[in-house]
Amino acid sequence: MSHPFLAGPTPIAFAHQGGASEFPENTLPAFDNAYRLGYRYMETDVHASRDGVLFAFHDADLQRTCGRPGLIRDLSADEVSAMRVAGREPIPRLDDLLTTWPDAKFNIDCKSDHAL
Repeated sequence: MSHPFLAGPTPIAFAHQGGASEFPENTLPAFDNAYRLGYRYMETDVHASRDGVLFAFHDADLQRTCGRPGLIRDLSADEVSAMRVAGREPIPRLDDLLTTWPDAKFNIDCKSDHAL
């Protein structure tokens, strides 16, 4: 049985973390680049801020990509929005991804129970 999410020609190519080889992973430029290349299936990871806002971000800790220790779940949405991936790109909210590319299909990997 097929699910409508996967309807269409196969195989289906997914842009993992927005196609992170050209731009920092899980950032708007990464997803925009993948979309311009023709990808309509995207994969992203999500964590929730302390106040329940979902952000596209892989790691629980901000250290590897943002250069500072701390957990997204311990920060407010405003504090997470002030962080920069690779020193330059904001961490996008999941709703920004979904509204920026409404015809794209997203496979969303919830990285913690707090993000459910």
